[in-house]
Amino acid sequence: MNDPQNNSPEKRDSVQPGAAHSCDVAIVGGGMAGASLALLLAHHCPALRVALLEQHPLRGPGAAIELPSFDTRATAIAAGSLQIFAELGLWPALREYAAPIRQVQVSDRGHTLGVSLDARREKAASFDGMLGAVIENAALGPVLHRALAATATRVIAPAEVAGVTMQADGTLLRWRGEGEERGEQTLHARLLVVADGVDSPLCRSLGIETREVHYQQRALVTTVGLQRDHAGVAFERFTDSGPMALLPLPKRDGMHRAALVWTCAEDAADQIAGLAEADFIHRLQRIFGWRAGRILRAGSVSGYPLKLSLAREQVRRGVVLVGNCAHFLHPVAGQGFNLTLRDCDGLARALATRAEQLARGQISPGELDLLQTYWRERQQDQLLTIGFSDRIPPLFAARNLFAQGARQAGMLGLTLAPPLRAGFVRQAAGLAL
Repeated sequence: MNDPQNNSPEKRDSVQPGAAHSCDVAIVGGGMAGASLALLLAHHCPALRVALLEQHPLRGPGAAIELPSFDTRATAIAAGSLQIFAELGLWPALREYAAPIRQVQVSDRGHTLGVSLDARREKAASFDGMLGAVIENAALGPVLHRALAATATRVIAPAEVAGVTMQADGTLLRWRGEGEERGEQTLHARLLVVADGVDSPLCRSLGIETREVHYQQRALVTTVGLQRDHAGVAFERFTDSGPMALLPLPKRDGMHRAALVWTCAEDAADQIAGLAEADFIHRLQRIFGWRAGRILRAGSVSGYPLKLSLAREQVRRGVVLVGNCAHFLHPVAGQGFNLTLRDCDGLARALATRAEQLARGQISPGELDLLQTYWRERQQDQLLTIGFSDRIPPLFAARNLFAQGARQAGMLGLTLAPPLRAGFVRQAAGLAL
């Protein structure tokens, strides 16, 4: 990773009012997708001038990062994603906040047959003896931004993008800040990366349409306390209303903890979320079962509507979409962020392959043929991952005999056929391609 180059928070944010500035790549959105891409560009393409614009204020690398994507939720980071973070030198810092996933148990409520995936058996799909790790977003965010502060990336925050004008040689961004930067500023970028999340205002301003499938479901998210150690086991439980995940978290204040993602029908979500703690735990225990032992505590519950949202175009001349604005998935198997990180890694590597031409000014990072090459290389992974996330929950929610038979046949196949299971685990781990 390149040297800081006078990149303190004060230096990175300094912009003269009304002045025009330029960069090679401008990333709009400083959440998990944008920050990860900025780090990958600094690692693979250190000669590129990168600017990261975030509409919320950042208090500096030593303070808490309070962005919407770094909330009370936790992220299951697959083995392939951990390898990417390790290449960036981030794993030692992340390890402190990570709970290893050493085994995944998949079950179908009402049926005894299930699937157990174990890192000791699936060594080709593991990282450091893990199938993945779970890190709370509130811890992940500061690690990413502390690492970003040690690069030459110019972070501009707060910066609200007021408009975008496409030009022959790139994009002109108009943005507004606070204090001395209250007036409108401009930034010219040869490549614009949109990373401002699902329902992206910037995508709408660019005329990029999305295709949406509303599942009429909501994900209820909370942290629960367990009577016994989870031993690095993650549970994926399919119920009549949808999948339920219980993910290991690091122990805190003497309590064994896990992150719960409970998918339920939209019309039942408010009632379940509003239950008193004891009633919530009672219902959860009844539906989830006792695989993780007794559930002792439950924190505050947040609800998130579930839908599949896909941008109808992820690349055009001078523009790339990454993260939730490109594809927002059902949370089954925790594939959303892992797919995003693989996209970001693919984009950084695609630019790195043309590093000499970029440095000589022979090509622009926003050239369409370069971006289309990146997109073609990412299509297969996206199609497989998005298709899995979209089709599996309805299959497991269906109660008809045909669907039940298909589910059980699939689980039996994964149990009895090691090559089939290995291929499935490698795809889920982000190591299949």
